[in-house]
Amino acid sequence: MVRSQQGWQRVRRRSGLLTAAERRGSWLRHWREPYLLALAMSWPVFLALVGLVYLAINLVFAGLYLLDPDGIAGGVSEAITIAEAFFFSVQTLGSIGYGALHPVSLYANLVVTAESLSGLLFIALTTGLAFARFARSTARIRFSQLAVIHAYNGTPTLAFRLANERRNGLLEARLRVFLSVDEVSSEGHRMRRLRPLPLERDQGIAFLLIWTAMHRIDASSPLHGLGPERLRELNAELVVAFSGIDETLERPVHARASWPVEHIAFGRCFVDMLAQEDGVTRIDWSLFDRTRRCLP
Repeated sequence: MVRSQQGWQRVRRRSGLLTAAERRGSWLRHWREPYLLALAMSWPVFLALVGLVYLAINLVFAGLYLLDPDGIAGGVSEAITIAEAFFFSVQTLGSIGYGALHPVSLYANLVVTAESLSGLLFIALTTGLAFARFARSTARIRFSQLAVIHAYNGTPTLAFRLANERRNGLLEARLRVFLSVDEVSSEGHRMRRLRPLPLERDQGIAFLLIWTAMHRIDASSPLHGLGPERLRELNAELVVAFSGIDETLERPVHARASWPVEHIAFGRCFVDMLAQEDGVTRIDWSLFDRTRRCLP
């Protein structure tokens, strides 16, 4: 089935295809760029991380308050307990305001000052990250499970479908398709090459519902003369990159997908999705991935 770029990374990670060095490098790159890490992780992980950082900050400052047990007055005893120090830290970090507990010594007031500054920074950072995650525009682009090759106007043609699953349109939509193959030079150097596949229409003013992308396999096409067996030998894969502008948020959106050679169907074409019901033309979305036999 068609997989996004992130999907292929997850498959490689689960199947053990990532080496130890790659896994180490991936984590190091993420932790060196905490902003990208905070945007890339899922919402449950992000909220759990925020909660852990919040808890850690309060525990650290509670420990600092315990260094001067008499620096905070208003407790049930002369010296504050661990629980009182923790909840006093929570009140300070959140600028909630003090009730019975309040700082009385110079040391305690200095720690309160440092925690107040830490609280301002923590709230500013988490608010900014949460807003950035909410404001980030994502393209909900659905790609067909198969790419097909069949005759169209007498010429073999590669075709696949993509659909906009959002209710708003995407402006300045652009689609680029490449054939990724293994290549060995005359000197014996092995490389992975991306060969562009020009489309009949690679851009549009707006992308609202469905787009059937088509590439004519003529003499100038990198697919010319390549059958299923030869594509397997080349470890071929179709790689697609979509870009557009969300008309509501006015932000760029991107989507990527790929089809390995096992999901390129020769001699098949897509079933028409338009259906007539009571004189009204409707789109049958259940036929989006359905194909039928046709001339190769």
